[in-house]
Amino acid sequence: MGAIPAGLQTMSVSSLSGGIHMRQCSFCHEAIPEDSDLCPFCGKRQEEKVTCPHCGMKNRAGSYFCSRCGYAFKVNPEGASTRPGNETNKKRLAVILAAALLVFGGALTYFLNTEPAGNSESVTADSVSSEPVTHEEAKLNTAESTPEKQVEELIKKRGYSGYHVLAVSDMDDLGFLALVTPDSDTQQFIAYDKPDGALALVDRDRSDMLVREFGVKRAYGYEPLIFPVTVRNDIRNEDAALGEWDGADHSFMIYYLYTLDNNGNVKVDGNTSSATGSVEASHYQTYLKSRRTVNIANTIVMHLPGLKRNMDEKGVEFWAR
Repeated sequence: MGAIPAGLQTMSVSSLSGGIHMRQCSFCHEAIPEDSDLCPFCGKRQEEKVTCPHCGMKNRAGSYFCSRCGYAFKVNPEGASTRPGNETNKKRLAVILAAALLVFGGALTYFLNTEPAGNSESVTADSVSSEPVTHEEAKLNTAESTPEKQVEELIKKRGYSGYHVLAVSDMDDLGFLALVTPDSDTQQFIAYDKPDGALALVDRDRSDMLVREFGVKRAYGYEPLIFPVTVRNDIRNEDAALGEWDGADHSFMIYYLYTLDNNGNVKVDGNTSSATGSVEASHYQTYLKSRRTVNIANTIVMHLPGLKRNMDEKGVEFWAR
């Protein structure tokens, strides 16, 4: 038989492919009809195909999903479809897991809270000690990873070793305020200014303003708070002239004006000031200039309501002076 003219060859190939779904040969990658077992170009047998019952697409044998519509050809051993995005199975799995967790949680709670017969004690208001928390009790209360223990670890790393935390305010973006005891006779405040990473100590032995005068309302407003602050390893910034320096430790007074909202939270009212050249000053006419110093003052006063609430919850009292 003679050779087929080139034009007739082109026409034959066109007529073959017209209206027929084509795919690539797995070996030579020429376009061939989807249902061809042999490639007309390279003559190699094509892999067995699996026809999708959903869209009619022919997929390679062993496929788990249709390459066109995602239909699942196979199922997992439990009989649930493994098709990607099968929301029904996801919901079923979530319900099963939730039920299992609920049963496990109930059993765990039962065993943790059930005591042997004859050993149970009911806790009443009379059985809870109303005595102030002592220095030794503070050590026991911070034996586990509580907020108090976390504060102890933080201040210990900053040089305040030996301090035990009696109570602490909520820890927020400003920091926190804690009531601490370095020995059996002393209570002090430690404030953490989180934005600047600064710790400040307020010594109750020098002034008890935060205890005695906080929230006291006069005819002209709330009594201003005047209290001493010591910042170890402080930075000599715009407020370096305030108070006194002992090496790198900076002690100065804070004169703080404020009001309280209906929930007892602090609202700053006016500029915060201090005094230069001395800690024991009679006039506080120098306004704070450094953001760091202002943040320390705000951290102390604005966390005082939260600290007092925590003290009430824990039964901690301010010791008599």
